[in-house]
Parts: sequence; structure tokens; C-alpha cells
Amino acid sequence: MLSWVHSVEKIEWQEDWRVTPQGLQIVQARVKGSGAGMEPPPDARLVDGWFRWTPQLPIRREVVLGNSGLAGEWHICTDGKCEALSAILGRPVGANTTTMSVCKNEDAVPKALDARALTARGSDFAAKGDNDRAIADFDAALTVDPSFVDALNGRAMAWRAKGDRRKALADLDAALRFKPDFEIARANRKTLFHEIELQGAKMPLKPPAAK
Repeated sequence: MLSWVHSVEKIEWQEDWRVTPQGLQIVQARVKGSGAGMEPPPDARLVDGWFRWTPQLPIRREVVLGNSGLAGEWHICTDGKCEALSAILGRPVGANTTTMSVCKNEDAVPKALDARALTARGSDFAAKGDNDRAIADFDAALTVDPSFVDALNGRAMAWRAKGDRRKALADLDAALRFKPDFEIARANRKTLFHEIELQGAKMPLKPPAAK
């Protein structure tokens, strides 16, 4: 939970965040009262003295905490214990920004291994021509890590083998957004785009005459 007090209104604001494999997800926000710059949204509900609502925000890889150096500090609460940001960092925060993200700790290692293992198994299915099972494994790998470019490239080739070049191209584009120097995906995209161009050139300009 993030907590802070507005420097002028002296109103407390709290946010609950959840750690997910994709990043940080906000679960709930609440403010104790209202004031200038601290107005709750129209869908907020008053419960036990707090206006509560669920912000409709995408999962974020990072959350940047700004500091004016003039107002009170950010407080972070976990397992019922709250500490000021300066106490957690062991130094005064001042007017510097602080970036909050998911820790790359030992708990994250099995998730990365799962994505690689699922991608490897999907590649084995694809090599055997079982593209449906390959796509299922690539889907599972991307659920664990949406930015796992090997899974995106593998799924693209499975879609291509099934004849769905548009989905294949979308996966290759996504892989190159995450890793612009991914040469295998770039080469596959070039070949695939050429196939799509040829397919379009072969399409008749007019529908055939009715018999």
C-alpha cells in the first residue's frame, strides 16, 4: 500500500498495489474526505469514512513516485507495517523521484524458466507439425511473460504454418517492439510480409461473373 498526506488539505490518500508477473497492478484507491486536488471520482463509494474506488489503469512495469521536497513523505506499507520512503532507502529522498517496480528475486526465476520451458515444448510440437498444441504452449508462455520474444516468434511461425499470416505478422511486430535487434524475427517478418504482398497481388480486382 502507498500512503501520503496532501500538503495543503491534510487529507490522507492510500492506494493498494498487487505484484503480478506482468508488473504492478493497482487494486484500490481511497481518500479520507475530499478537497482541492483530492476529489474522489464519481464512482467512489463512502465506506467507513473513506471514499473508495478501483482505478481503471493498465498493469505498469514501473511506478514513478514524485517528491516536491516540501510535502510529507510517501509511506509504503506491507504486512501491516508502514515505513517512510527515506527510512526504506536509508537516506533522505528530497525532491528526487523514486521508481517502484517488481523485484527480480528468486521467486521470479521459476516464472522465467516456465516461459522458456513452455516455449521449448511449443517449438517441439511445431517441428512435428502439431501447430495447435504449439500455439497453446506459446500462449501459456506469454501469459507468464508477455514480452518473451522467443514465444512470440514461435507462435508467429505456427500461425503462418496454419495459414493465418495476419496473426503471424502481429506476433512478429510485437516481438520487434520488445526487442528491435531480434534478427530472427526481423528475417521472418520480411519473408512473411513478402508472402502477404504476393497473396494480395494474386487476388482478382473484380469478383468473377455470376454463372
